[in-house]
Amino acid sequence: MLLKLRGGLNHFLVTILLGLLIAAFAVWGIGPGMLSGSNQYVAKVGGTEVSTNRFFNLVQQRAQALQIQFGGEFSTPQLVQMMRLDQQVLGQMIVDAAVKEHISSLGLRATDEQLAAELRNIEAFKMPGGGFSPELMQQALISNNISQLELFQDLRSAVTRTQLIDSFVVEDMISREMANELYTWQAERRGAAMINFGADELPEIAAPTDEQVVEFYEANKTGYMTPERRSYDYLMLTPAFFEADVEIPEGELERIYDQRSDEFAASEIRSVFQVSFDTEQQAQEFVSAVNSGADFAETAVAMTDFAANEIDLGDNTRADIEAEFGADAAELVFGLDENAPSTPAEDIAGWSVFMVPSVTRIEGKSFEEVQAELEQEFRSEQAIDIMFDYQGRIDEAMEATGVLAEIAQNVGLTLATVSDIDAQGRSVDGSPAVTQQNEYIVQSAAFREELGAEPTITDINPTDVTQGFYLFELTDIKSPAEQPLEDIRASVVADWTAERQREQAGEIAETAVARLQAGESAEVVAEELGGISFEAKNVARTGDNSSNLAANIRRLIFELEVGDVESAAAADGNGYVVVKVLDKQTGDAESAEGQVNALLDQLNADFQEELFAQYQAYLTELYPAEVNNLLIQELFNPDNFQQ
Repeated sequence: MLLKLRGGLNHFLVTILLGLLIAAFAVWGIGPGMLSGSNQYVAKVGGTEVSTNRFFNLVQQRAQALQIQFGGEFSTPQLVQMMRLDQQVLGQMIVDAAVKEHISSLGLRATDEQLAAELRNIEAFKMPGGGFSPELMQQALISNNISQLELFQDLRSAVTRTQLIDSFVVEDMISREMANELYTWQAERRGAAMINFGADELPEIAAPTDEQVVEFYEANKTGYMTPERRSYDYLMLTPAFFEADVEIPEGELERIYDQRSDEFAASEIRSVFQVSFDTEQQAQEFVSAVNSGADFAETAVAMTDFAANEIDLGDNTRADIEAEFGADAAELVFGLDENAPSTPAEDIAGWSVFMVPSVTRIEGKSFEEVQAELEQEFRSEQAIDIMFDYQGRIDEAMEATGVLAEIAQNVGLTLATVSDIDAQGRSVDGSPAVTQQNEYIVQSAAFREELGAEPTITDINPTDVTQGFYLFELTDIKSPAEQPLEDIRASVVADWTAERQREQAGEIAETAVARLQAGESAEVVAEELGGISFEAKNVARTGDNSSNLAANIRRLIFELEVGDVESAAAADGNGYVVVKVLDKQTGDAESAEGQVNALLDQLNADFQEELFAQYQAYLTELYPAEVNNLLIQELFNPDNFQQ
């Protein structure tokens, strides 16, 4: 089950997002309002504003959800930078604003009666008897920090979006006849006899004469040019470069250990099962059945709409359960004996029952055990500050001079020098001159630069400035040049020989084609001509169950008619493959009604998705957005986030 949807399918937000709004929001991904409006806006589409407060909080919510998914490995600012969450959310909100503009221009509006009907359909707002409960609605709004006005606004928007989409979406836009034809084409299977003639397995080719070598060299001279080679100087600063310079104040590591005492204390990880019911009576009946010996998972699947994999929450810490279900649920789960169901616990979704199949106890760690780890973390963090200090000093030096050697001297750093390397990072003798990932980043930039360009500070990873930066200066470019034949004679002879072998394989393949066309068997022809014969059965167009055939050979099998014979170059360039189509079985749409139905549904879904995408593109063109990029940059300063 998806993260944050564990409370059951009747959960208030789940109902809205996956029930009422799924048709409209599947395209735009816009959720219910979480914050009140603001006089500021990060974007404006026509007369519709994208609120700064709402934008910022939606980005933060998405980042925090990812933090849980990644186990807290990355901070909120890091996730925003790495995954460009601000741009993702802004794009969605701009499209939503464009839709609102279009709806307004068309005069569409949800009536109070439609709004009331939608409210009555939300399961989280219903009493056990099925009637609408204002008290449950208010409880849900308070729990999710949503005002009643915001709920009504979002519901009205959802209704009008649905009206708009329904006006141009037609069910079954793809006909069953087309699906039948496509299935028949896709499901066709073929069999073929094949012979492989590997060029390197043919009899040895006689050595070329001097005249043949010269002729081949002259005809292919451009293929023997030296590669372009470049030389450059560079500075690269990473936190690791400064870690040894970090001084650790007396008692600092002990202070950090005490501050993170919860992290190093003894703890438990519990595997957890959870299932939800609409009523306490249903939950209690389930608990009674399990206490009487019934299997928790099997009984839960039988009594609810949950699948077995949705019941299993996997391994969880107390903090995981508290974040997912609240402090009361965490207390309940971590007080359970193994393999014993909990008492039913009421929440906004209904009544949940938990069980703990296994408990893993984690021993605590003393200061001495984690001291080295804490020291490394402290050095790494402080080294980042030192690195940024050097970046500021380099900025100042660059204002005084554009020469990299003088910049390095001014800040007390030593230049690294790379000479005469090709685009693959190899020296003239073919040995690798560039071996580290960060060095490849600089090399790649150097091969895109022009001579005379002033050095600029560039982040090693544009999505994470803490990884370091570099700047370089291109010092020389050597253009490709012809190589004398005598210097590369061995390579020319090897290439000539390989080409003659391929030609010979092609000639033998043509002989094999003629003999197969005359009715001889593939086994006999292969044995007499020095090839390897084999038969491919049940070959599919897409490669499924096709014995790992190369794409060009598979295409050839489906281009030929039954009984036809043809040859094609092997995909690896080593010889030729002769193909004779033996049989074909066309797809039978009539006997595969289920597959055809699934294909038809997929075709219609794909068609509607494409239609929505075009509609979205049309709206963003019709209503161009004004974006306040400066405000966005300031908004996502790391200091503005809750860590």
